[in-house]
Amino acid sequence: MLGYLARRLMIMIPTLIAISAITFFIIQLPPGDYFSTMVAEMESRGEAVDHSRIDFLRQTYGLDRPPVEQYVIWASGLLRGDFGYSFEYNMPVADVVGDRLILTVVLSASTIIFIWLVSFPIGLYSATHQYSWGDYGLTLLGFLGLATPNFLLALVLLYVANVHLGLSIGGLMDPVYLEQPWSWAKAWSVLQHLWIPVIVIGT
Repeated sequence: MLGYLARRLMIMIPTLIAISAITFFIIQLPPGDYFSTMVAEMESRGEAVDHSRIDFLRQTYGLDRPPVEQYVIWASGLLRGDFGYSFEYNMPVADVVGDRLILTVVLSASTIIFIWLVSFPIGLYSATHQYSWGDYGLTLLGFLGLATPNFLLALVLLYVANVHLGLSIGGLMDPVYLEQPWSWAKAWSVLQHLWIPVIVIGT
């Protein structure tokens, strides 16, 4: 068992490297970079462009180097926990994705737990009570879960949450907590909103 896990982990490493490299070079295919777009936007608005500053920024962030060298710089920074700098938000990428990454992990883990809690008892019951009315009923329930479009189930649950439970819809927390640091109130708001996407994805 341990040998199998070790082999799978060893396979995972080159797979992740290949996927990251392919993604990186696909992003590099269109001509220009962020600063080219920024210069074009500034010129279209009639603003003065300081090309020496643009060239300095290109050199600072390594955008004047070959794509292979850019990938090595990016990947080595990634291993150190340096995800780079977001020009869109004017802050480090780690700060931009921080909350989103935590919410993604919480949502994924909650969905897996929900699937296990639902599917294991159903599978065990159907295996030990084959061809019984309960087996047929659970099989029908499973088919309904697969056949119901996710967007339709999501709309129904959002309606129930908003109209009957008074929860805000459109996110994993109340809007007042979006830019706030983590607190017990924010965590409770996430838990209140979490059940909708968990059920939609889990079914």
